[in-house]
Amino acid sequence: MPHIVSRSSTSARRSSSPRPRSVASFPVWLAVGTAGLALGCHTGGAGLEPRYVAVHNAMTAMGLAQTGAISEGRLEEGGEARLEVELGAGQCYTFMALGGSGTRDMGVQVLSEAGEELGRDLTHDRQAAAQACPERAGVYQVVVTMNEGHGTYLVTSWSGAPAVARAGRGGGHGQGSGQGSCADPQSIALGETVRGNTTGGPSMMQGSCVQSGNSPEHVYAFTVTERAMVDIALESSFDGALYLMTACGTNELACNDDNPDTAHSRLRVTLDPGTYYVAVDGYGSPSQGDYSLSVQAQSMQSVAQVCSAAPPLTPGVPVRGDTSGSADYFQATCAGGAHSPDNVYRLSVAQPSRLRLRQSTPGHDGAIYVRSACDAAASEVMCNDDHGTTAASMVTGVLQPGEYFVFSDGYSGGQSQAAGSYELVADLAPLTGGQANGDTCASPLPQQVGNLAVDTFQASDDMAGSCGGQGAPDVVMALNVTARSRLRVNALNSEFNGVVYVRGGQCAVATGEVACGQLAAGAQGLDTVLAPGTYHLVIDGADASSFGQADLDVQLEDLAAMERMCRTAARITPGRTINGTTVGESDNFQATCAGNAASPDRVYQLRLTRRMTVRAHMTTTDFDGALHIRRDCADATTEVACNDDFEGQRQSMVETTLDAGTYFIIVDGFSRNNAGSYSLRVDTTRP
Repeated sequence: MPHIVSRSSTSARRSSSPRPRSVASFPVWLAVGTAGLALGCHTGGAGLEPRYVAVHNAMTAMGLAQTGAISEGRLEEGGEARLEVELGAGQCYTFMALGGSGTRDMGVQVLSEAGEELGRDLTHDRQAAAQACPERAGVYQVVVTMNEGHGTYLVTSWSGAPAVARAGRGGGHGQGSGQGSCADPQSIALGETVRGNTTGGPSMMQGSCVQSGNSPEHVYAFTVTERAMVDIALESSFDGALYLMTACGTNELACNDDNPDTAHSRLRVTLDPGTYYVAVDGYGSPSQGDYSLSVQAQSMQSVAQVCSAAPPLTPGVPVRGDTSGSADYFQATCAGGAHSPDNVYRLSVAQPSRLRLRQSTPGHDGAIYVRSACDAAASEVMCNDDHGTTAASMVTGVLQPGEYFVFSDGYSGGQSQAAGSYELVADLAPLTGGQANGDTCASPLPQQVGNLAVDTFQASDDMAGSCGGQGAPDVVMALNVTARSRLRVNALNSEFNGVVYVRGGQCAVATGEVACGQLAAGAQGLDTVLAPGTYHLVIDGADASSFGQADLDVQLEDLAAMERMCRTAARITPGRTINGTTVGESDNFQATCAGNAASPDRVYQLRLTRRMTVRAHMTTTDFDGALHIRRDCADATTEVACNDDFEGQRQSMVETTLDAGTYFIIVDGFSRNNAGSYSLRVDTTRP
């Protein structure tokens, strides 16, 4: 058994096993058999010994031999133990860990002195195994991790080569060489079909698309000599699965369970020259039996050929296509690199223009990007993966005259490729604009309360607000206020980030601005109080490339009822405790803290005859409360203090110095639908 030093990343714990310094040389390492693991995991013993005995007996029956002593220890969740091991060159080694009853997922990883990974466990279970065949002798580390759960663990090492079902049943089909494990994969040539049976095979890995279990797998290796589109197909008598790796046991490229049903799995990937490993596995446990596997390769066109054949993309005309049968020719700066199948189009721009490019991909996580040179990744000018959802992508920007290339691609998160059907449409508009509804103060959109749909894509840049909008297209809506009112404008959906502002008097004069707020979906927008009069509401972009459609919620509320409520609000006597509840109240007030405090609320008056330091403290029993103070009860812009949590979610406290006057203290709740019982005490002292 190797010399072992055990360390935990969460607490100092050491292995309780003896630590002999000699290291046995293992002749050949084969992956641990499924039957032994399954038997050990379901013995039902509270301790590790019954499971270890069952595993030992099963492994011995398979021809495997335990080498060295047992290492034991204890780990908390997230902890790890590092076992230093001397390994010889040209040998193959197995390390297997069993977790106790409190363990839900253990991990084992083999690292070189330089930290390079030689092997790891890919399953999600309370047992783990890793294999490694180092090319150089030296000191290595076996890292045992407690990924989920806590408790004791046991580590053993094994060697030997039990019989494994070989491929090659049926005339006219190939027969792979090798034992079907990572240490000895079977070979399969491009264009070949092999048959096999996974029953009795090793169970050492688990693909990202495979349900946790101990189904046996067979591993095949194949070599690609030139960049090619490779089609790997599995037909099985059981619920099979396929996963492709660049290094056996790690670096998964793609994984598929069912295509189109549980008896078939398929991977279609673009591969560069190199050796790859494909695992034939089962979904769930146990899932095993007969199968046939084929690997077909299709040579690819050159990038120059693909670019020269790019069809035109006509502005305003939707294009429908499918990347499923395409290769991965191009990559991008977004969408995980966009290492997925792609299609390319040619877009001609005759004059300085705004571009709005939209794509919908109902069946996969699509991406779009634009280049000025088709074959030059560095010429990318814009890229987007998700616009509101993984099934939509959108980019906007300003393009100078010339030829551009538009790519429909898919997200690639390191373990998968995305491909499927799509609809793509490109819109172009003159950079000067001037063609939008409500484009100027002279021809504004009519007043509309509630849902307001605007589109600045073809608008000109006429104005800018104090909080932004310089150089961006804008549209205007007329606004007539007949009584003192509260105006709230928020974006429900928006293709761009921008600003919204209100101007009184002469619309085109910047000095007439009354209020300015941000415009972005999910963000707090404009909230202001307006006196009776004529105004203009301006929707503007953040910069020259910020334009498009937006759905706004415009609310104009007569404040007469709120002002009556504020005038009759209960008056606070400093030093006394007020008990109450916000249950059944309305959401009349919002705030700058506490997630906008859009919850039921109650308001109180506080009158100060001189300048005082005010300390308001609230405790709640059953909800996450908030406190805020205003000078003008109906005007959110007069807020002077706000607090959500003070020493926990059941307390709020504000302390501020205020001049003489009447103030309004509002008991509220965090975000939405937070209401309950509270106790409020306000104390005043001279500053």
